Amino acid sequence: MDNQTQKSTNRDEALKAVPINQRQHWLTPAVIFGGLEFTIPVLMVGATLAGSYGLGKIFFILVISLFVIQWAGNTLQGYIGAKTGRSSSVIARTSFGSVQARLIVGLTIFIISLGWWAVQTAVAGNAIAAMFGVDYTQQWGLWALITVIAGLTFAAPSIIGYASMKWTDYIAVPAGLLLIGGGIYYALRNTGWETISNWSPEPSIGILGAISLVIGVNVSQWVIASDYTRYAKPTWKDNLLIPMGIAVVGFPLFIVGAVMSVGVGDADIVNVMLNLGFPVWGFLILWLATWTSQLVNNYSMGLALANMLNVNSNKGRALLTFAGTILAIIVALAGILDYFMDFLYLTALIYPAVAGVMMADFFFIRKHSWKDQPGWNWMATIALVIGTAVGYITQYVVFFGLPAVQSLLVAAIVYLIAMKVKAKVAPDHFTEVMKSERM
Repeated sequence: MDNQTQKSTNRDEALKAVPINQRQHWLTPAVIFGGLEFTIPVLMVGATLAGSYGLGKIFFILVISLFVIQWAGNTLQGYIGAKTGRSSSVIARTSFGSVQARLIVGLTIFIISLGWWAVQTAVAGNAIAAMFGVDYTQQWGLWALITVIAGLTFAAPSIIGYASMKWTDYIAVPAGLLLIGGGIYYALRNTGWETISNWSPEPSIGILGAISLVIGVNVSQWVIASDYTRYAKPTWKDNLLIPMGIAVVGFPLFIVGAVMSVGVGDADIVNVMLNLGFPVWGFLILWLATWTSQLVNNYSMGLALANMLNVNSNKGRALLTFAGTILAIIVALAGILDYFMDFLYLTALIYPAVAGVMMADFFFIRKHSWKDQPGWNWMATIALVIGTAVGYITQYVVFFGLPAVQSLLVAAIVYLIAMKVKAKVAPDHFTEVMKSERM
């Protein structure tokens, strides 16, 4: 990173575009994305999949989920971030309007990023407590102290800014690789390859439900990918390569989560590690590996809060990120882990609809351009509500297909239709670009 780029990322302004001459090689956001995938929920979902499927079917589920569906969503949203140079909640100002982007989109990103961060901080607190021999189910006070210290450590680089996050990956990514190796070793030692390879439980969730579960872990990236690709070059080639970090790292980590849980019968990764006989260093590695994904959640949380409050300075972003961190620690201590699966599905409902509106607006209406639109675009609101409703109905009422994908597509289609109708019936500044195209 040259001095000019270092100076830019040190400023790390929340609302302004990152200048073209200060963009970085695609490897930087790819590494950050790879670090994002070193996450406890990935291991937990892998363990959940092992409760219904053998390794062969899990392999198929992951190929479809990560290398087809997730890669496509990340590429599209990543390109938007690189092309505009702006964060996700700021990009939303074009389609949703500045007021709605701040109140609805910014709040959504803030709450869900906070929730993910709280979930992982709680599990990290469990892991470190286990490392010190503290029973986190009985000794709440000691567990709470450990969790607070772990959370503040997690948050420090993201509070400092984007430039510091890359350096953390140099510690956490190798730790994640050690975790993968250790997980395989202890699973083979305790469970045995014959049991693992012949594992074929009675499915409790269908194939589409399993794919939706994997997508649910990563679906937030269909919106927040822009927070990191805004530092990338605005080319399709770079943004097609950047999601490699998610797929290449996520695939083996889901598999390891599944392998470790075979025969253990528990999706709580700390319990799995305890049953497998992981030594003290294993829990330390779990904490280090989680650090990277925690940085991403915390950083996006701070950017969203900065957009909500219209704060652009690096100092303001840092203070808001710290404030969000304190709130997230309180949520972690309140026991959010008990509602992990419900929270995962909730994420998969809201984010795709937001992404659908943003993608439809950028690619089909604005033709790869961005403009800070004042006010509230009700057409985006209608699309968001209908897209989320379709996701909810096909997830909880009558399960059908892939709810997250359907939510995104429906929101995008409804938005395009609604905008065309608005352009004819009640044109305004949101439809001005459509009017100029007709002329």
